[in-house]
Amino acid sequence: MNRINKLSLSFAVYFMAINVVFGQVSGSGKPIGEIFADFHQKLDRSSATTGFDVNRAYVGYGYVLDNNFSATVVADVAGNPNDMRGGSTRKRYASLRYASVGWSNEKLNLTLGLTDTRLYFHQQRWWGKRYLANTIQSLHGQGFVADLGIVLDYKFNDKISGDFTVMNGEGHNEMQLDDNIKTSLGFTVTPNENFIFRVYGDHYRVPELNQFTKVIFAGYKNKYFYVGAEYSHKSNVDGISGHDSWGVSTTNGVYLSEKNELFFRYDYFKSAQRWDRRDGTFTIIGLQHTFTPNVKVTLNYQGTHTYFDSMENRNLIYLNAHFRF
Repeated sequence: MNRINKLSLSFAVYFMAINVVFGQVSGSGKPIGEIFADFHQKLDRSSATTGFDVNRAYVGYGYVLDNNFSATVVADVAGNPNDMRGGSTRKRYASLRYASVGWSNEKLNLTLGLTDTRLYFHQQRWWGKRYLANTIQSLHGQGFVADLGIVLDYKFNDKISGDFTVMNGEGHNEMQLDDNIKTSLGFTVTPNENFIFRVYGDHYRVPELNQFTKVIFAGYKNKYFYVGAEYSHKSNVDGISGHDSWGVSTTNGVYLSEKNELFFRYDYFKSAQRWDRRDGTFTIIGLQHTFTPNVKVTLNYQGTHTYFDSMENRNLIYLNAHFRF
C-alpha cells in the first residue's frame, strides 16, 4: 500500500472513531479542515526551490456538548522538516495539533489538553495571513504555537480580557522531557472595534536559568486600511546564558475593495552579540483576493536577508492559496 493510500485509510479510520465516540453523547459537531498550498518561483541563485507545495493540512473534528463543554481533535500534516525535530527529511509528517476539552460560560473559557498557546494567538488572528508565513516568534524560535497544558481565558468586561496558561513548554511535537513547566500571563485591551492593544509575558525554568519572553502588540483597523506592530524579546534562548533575542514585526494593509487587499509586512530580528545566524530582515509584499471567507488567494513577494556573509539571502515570488471548511 503506498503512502497516499495509507494516509487516506488513516484519516477514514480516524473519522469513524470520532463518530463512534461522539455519537454516544448529545450535542453537535462538525469536521475541521484547512489547507495551505502555494506555487513559488525563486528570483536568485539561492538554494530555495521552485515549484508547487502543500505546506500544511489540518484535519479534525470539533464537538459542542451539553453543559457548556466542548472537545476538539485536529491532526497536523506538515511538509516542512523545520516543523519537526532533529534530522527530518523532506516528506509528510502527521502529528496531533489539538486534542483538548473545553468548558465556557459568558466570561470564562477553560481549555485542558493540547491547545493553542497565547504567545502569538491574538496577533495571528488579527493579521489573518498565517497561510503565507509564520509569525516572527515562530520563525526565530521564541516559542510554540501549541502545547500541552491548561489555558484560562477570562473576559473582565467588553474592553478588557486576560489569559493565563500553565504548559509543558516544549511544544506540540514533544512530550514532557523534564520537570519544568512554562507559565504565561497576558492582557488584551479593545477600547473599540478598531483598536487592539496586548501585553504578554511567560516564564520557563531551564537548567540553572530563568527564561522570559515578553511581547507588546498594538493594531488599528478600519474599513480603509490597517496598521499593526509588535515587539518581542526572549532571554537565555536554548538555555544558554546571555543568548537573548528580540525583534519587531509590522503588518500593514490597504483595502482596495471588499475582496481585494494590498498588504505589507516587515520583520527585523537581532540577537545579543549576533549569536543567532537567523539575524536579519523578512519582508512580504502582496495582493490578496478573497473569493469567500474560506477561500483566499495571494500573489506576493517574500524576501529574507541576513547579516552574515555565510548565510544566503532569499527572494521568491509566491502564489499562495488558503482553503478552510
